[in-house]
Amino acid sequence: MKVIYIHQYYQEKQGATRSYHFSRKLREEGHDVSILTGLDKTRTRQDGVQIVSTQTKYSQKMTFMQRIIAFAHFVLCSIFYGLKEKKPDVILASSTPLTVGIIGVVLSKLKRCPFVFEVRDVWPDIPIELGIIRKKWLVALLKILERWIYKHAAHIIVLSEPMKQNLLQKKIPAHKVTVIENLADIRLAQQMEQQDLNNPELEHFLKTHFVVAHPGTMGLVNGVHYFAEIAEEAAQHGIAFLLIGDGSEKKQLMETICEQQLTNIKVLNMRSKEEIYRILHHVDIGALTVIDCPILWDNSANKFFDYLAIGLPVVLNYQGWQHQALTNFQAGKGFLHHDKAGLIHYLKTLKNDTKLYQKQRENAKLLGQKYSVNSQFRKFLMVLEESS
Repeated sequence: MKVIYIHQYYQEKQGATRSYHFSRKLREEGHDVSILTGLDKTRTRQDGVQIVSTQTKYSQKMTFMQRIIAFAHFVLCSIFYGLKEKKPDVILASSTPLTVGIIGVVLSKLKRCPFVFEVRDVWPDIPIELGIIRKKWLVALLKILERWIYKHAAHIIVLSEPMKQNLLQKKIPAHKVTVIENLADIRLAQQMEQQDLNNPELEHFLKTHFVVAHPGTMGLVNGVHYFAEIAEEAAQHGIAFLLIGDGSEKKQLMETICEQQLTNIKVLNMRSKEEIYRILHHVDIGALTVIDCPILWDNSANKFFDYLAIGLPVVLNYQGWQHQALTNFQAGKGFLHHDKAGLIHYLKTLKNDTKLYQKQRENAKLLGQKYSVNSQFRKFLMVLEESS
């Protein structure tokens, strides 16, 4: 099977590595894979996957118009490069942005093959709910585009059950939508186990505190300022926070930490996936935060599955399907955004109750098996084969 895999923000070593894992597994199964992306140079990976880049520059610091230009550049260049590929059996486009769906539809028509659309975040619902997109004409245009892409997709993959329910409410047939959550990279977790950090300062911080980690983007929706809001009370119980990453909110967070002299928050720059997994083996809890907006509860953030792969109990400052999964497996818990006291009390309980903490670690690993790369890939491959 020949697959054209479109992912504008394709990554191999850090962040969202889902496309890397799925393309690697496709090659292992003997399939021919070409990835169209904007973030890498044109080359062939060692495993035989062809990477074709449009060299599209993109940054969260771009203005609205600059982002529109970047999206348009990726669409046009991807169609051009996609047409140069030999006839595929199936085209897969993974959002965001929503505009990657345009590439999938156009190439599927010109190449006369089915198109599968993977929805990582439900757009335009999220930016509309957050007030990022307010102009009525643009809202209407994006909703039309969304319906057009869904209509022409042979199948749609979503990353959580609430995302599927969102699509069903938009009259998308249930048989056309499959839930495949993100991936717990258990193999990488095993490789990074018991490896030294080679960073005495970080090692001292981890050994002298009960550490809650949050690796990943520090953007608006991530709400990482939440850690500064609970840091003083957490310090009274020997609880500290390790934040790893970059983003638009990082500078303000660092200023707050300095102004309030919060010595129990340590911030590191972005690390590779391997380095993050190595560090996670030395922390106590994994955390996910978002701003107070229920539509964000539907997310399928990579770090949630990274924690499970390591075997870390997980705390959330929101609820939804991840809270329910953690509760069912007794592997962590979600709290409503305003319930900071409840979250601190829960962390304190895990810190002081060794038996409970160890049981939750074991349960987290069991839950991670459900989302292993191998098990999720089998569902992914089935969708592609049935669609092609």
